[in-house]
Amino acid sequence: MKKILVLLSLVIIALGCNKEPNPGKPDTPAIPAWEDTSAGWLVQSLADAYSQWEENNKLPSTVNWEGVNIFIGEYVRAGISLALKMIDHPQDWMVGSVDYPSATFGLTTDVPFLPQEVPFSAFVELLRKQYRNMEENKAVALNMEIPGYEGSNLSTTGLAVMLCRGFAWWVEHGAFPENINTWEASYTHATRNCQVSSTVVKAARDAAWTRAGVTEASTDREKAVAIFNYARDEWTWLDYANTSRGAEKTINDKKGNCCDLSHAVIAMARLSGIPARYFHAQCHYSSGYIGHVVSQIFVEGKWYMADASNDGNTFGNVKFTDYTGLHYYEELPF
Repeated sequence: MKKILVLLSLVIIALGCNKEPNPGKPDTPAIPAWEDTSAGWLVQSLADAYSQWEENNKLPSTVNWEGVNIFIGEYVRAGISLALKMIDHPQDWMVGSVDYPSATFGLTTDVPFLPQEVPFSAFVELLRKQYRNMEENKAVALNMEIPGYEGSNLSTTGLAVMLCRGFAWWVEHGAFPENINTWEASYTHATRNCQVSSTVVKAARDAAWTRAGVTEASTDREKAVAIFNYARDEWTWLDYANTSRGAEKTINDKKGNCCDLSHAVIAMARLSGIPARYFHAQCHYSSGYIGHVVSQIFVEGKWYMADASNDGNTFGNVKFTDYTGLHYYEELPF
């Protein structure tokens, strides 16, 4: 009986003991999905602004940020601040507000052109310089050199385009690019099947210029028209799908489908220092919609169709009347 009483007493004592509270670990606030935040909204809006630039050669005057249309001066200033926040705080940049200094902003009318890619880290240093200029001088500098790249006098137009392009890359890849440039620079480089530095491409380009009486002193438009007319008149269109020859073999064979003819035209234009890109869409002809690739050449501040696949086409004019599912490419993926 005693043993039972003793055990009951111990149980009662044990139950009556007060234990120290266990606070545990404090709850860590969950990081929201970037798309659901104010900062994320701005990222997407600036990426969309770049898409408009790519298609129309003009940045939108406003973008929508959380239901409010903000003008270009404000979205560039906000974009500079946000890009630096994303670089300096990669894990939680989307938390909180996007703060930026009040500053004047003027958009230059020039077409920005950088003949070379620069590391994105160098562009970030430019953004830091512009941010300090906004704080100290209450203005976004109209022109500013990229640190470490003498002569890279980047205008506010170039700044805005490169900034929006960086955000567009981030939306697509989840990170900023390793290198960046203005879009014209991208469209002057060699890409797969577009062998810009090839001796075959140079010989064809020179033949096109000679045929038209064009020289280095001629205008970019004169050079572009000479290249297009040569390709249309000297080469034959063939009916097959996707890339088969590339620029060099198309030139040697003097024939190819719309993809291969575009490779050759674009290679000759880029060799001449003239931006050129691929236009791909479902194009409407009298027989219906057909998948089609056309080279586009940028001269005098405008993109011109240069479709060498049809003898009836002229520079800037094509036979199809409408298109859908449009894509622009620096490098044709098929």
